Amino acid sequence: MKNYEKLPIPNDSAWERKSLWRKLPVWLKTFLTGCNNLIKWTPTIWKQRDWDHSFILDILEKKIEFQRKELVSSNRHTRIETDNRDMTIVLNLIKRVREEYYGVEYLDYRETKFRFEDVEDKPDSKSLHLDILWEDDDKYLSKYPLTVRKVLKDKPDLDKSTLCFWVASYNQERAHDLLFKILRERMRWWWD
Repeated sequence: MKNYEKLPIPNDSAWERKSLWRKLPVWLKTFLTGCNNLIKWTPTIWKQRDWDHSFILDILEKKIEFQRKELVSSNRHTRIETDNRDMTIVLNLIKRVREEYYGVEYLDYRETKFRFEDVEDKPDSKSLHLDILWEDDDKYLSKYPLTVRKVLKDKPDLDKSTLCFWVASYNQERAHDLLFKILRERMRWWWD
């Protein structure tokens, strides 16, 4: 999985830079910015489908990625270090939420084999069976002791395998909530 790193902040700000861009008339800057937007958004828009939430997250991820690059390269306000950090965290959370990183993390601690068996009363049907070849559920559960306690408080009679599933689901939901909490609390500060 791609991890975003904080962008390096330049030593100067855009106000101090001498460039041809600053001398162009506003109408030409607007036109060129629009052309640049068409070019940079085309790959993202081309892959868009109206199927599920992951495509919404694709758009959000690209928007924050572009905005972070613009804000950091301009370096025009005192909160840029904080904004760079927050936007990087949000980009990484978007990746994890979209790819269900925490929801399937427990599967990294086990190896399973799938097999299909005939269904007795339906000759053209098969049922899927899962055989666990090895598991290290204790190691997975030891990573998240607070989550384990929270899940066991709500569902006290779980076997270890089912507990791993519910811990993973809870962690995935927490990642989703954290993503939108950061957006709710910090997004208004991301401007230049």
